[in-house]
Amino acid sequence: MSLDPIGDMLTPFLEKLGLARPDTAARLNTEWDTLSGEPWATQARPAGLRDGQLVVEVVDAATVSLLRYRTGELLERLDEHLGEGTVEVVRLRVARQPF
Repeated sequence: MSLDPIGDMLTPFLEKLGLARPDTAARLNTEWDTLSGEPWATQARPAGLRDGQLVVEVVDAATVSLLRYRTGELLERLDEHLGEGTVEVVRLRVARQPF
């Protein structure tokens, strides 16, 4: 039994809620290192995507300050890999637990 029909049914529902397509969310989590590149790959991790806003958890407050200036680069990479406009805004926050 294939899960494709379930995914096909879920996608419109999730889009109505403003949530990312399941395949996009999965790629962000499983391919983050490749999608984001350095320094994002080692200093941050995706925490959620909704209405084009990607929340990224960062290792500490100092790194948030440094990465804030590199969000344009991250957006360009994500446009290239996920499609233009999939992620429109990157919001950074300090991770609650170390990674």
